[in-house]
Amino acid sequence: MFHEVKIFDKTGKVKKVFPSKKLSKEYWNTFFEMGKPTKNKGKKGSKKEPKVVDYDDENLSSDV
Repeated sequence: MFHEVKIFDKTGKVKKVFPSKKLSKEYWNTFFEMGKPTKNKGKKGSKKEPKVVDYDDENLSSDV
């Protein structure tokens, strides 16, 4: 259950009112959207390349 939210300006007058039904509806919509995968919308930048390490057995020395 959500209570009505009032937003006031600096003079103390009511600027916005969010009814409890609207708050509840928005909460549950976002709740059910959490399980869905998100899509990256044109993120800028480059992908990081994984660091490649060459483990060549021929170059390893054995002291045994």
